[in-house]
Amino acid sequence: MPKASPITRDHVLDAMTYVGPDPAQWPVRSRPTVYVVIDPRNGALLPPKLVLTTAAQMASEDRRYPVFSGGQHTNNRLKELGFSVLEKSSAESISSSAA
Repeated sequence: MPKASPITRDHVLDAMTYVGPDPAQWPVRSRPTVYVVIDPRNGALLPPKLVLTTAAQMASEDRRYPVFSGGQHTNNRLKELGFSVLEKSSAESISSSAA
């Protein structure tokens, strides 16, 4: 069985661009419920599970990629790559006070 390509920070940034900041474009079941990952380029609040799963698709040559279920495993992987992951309610209050 081929080894999956490791997900890099660049894969995640590309996935963030692909996913985009508009929640209307995200699958309903992929919308963030508890945590969000912040796009460092524009401050967009994005669903960690969707971003990391999309990054895994981009990193995998054979398209056998993991589907991330969210929670600490997903959040920790994003943090390891240098991204900020916050509780959705905290991130929304920071985002609205910065506007």
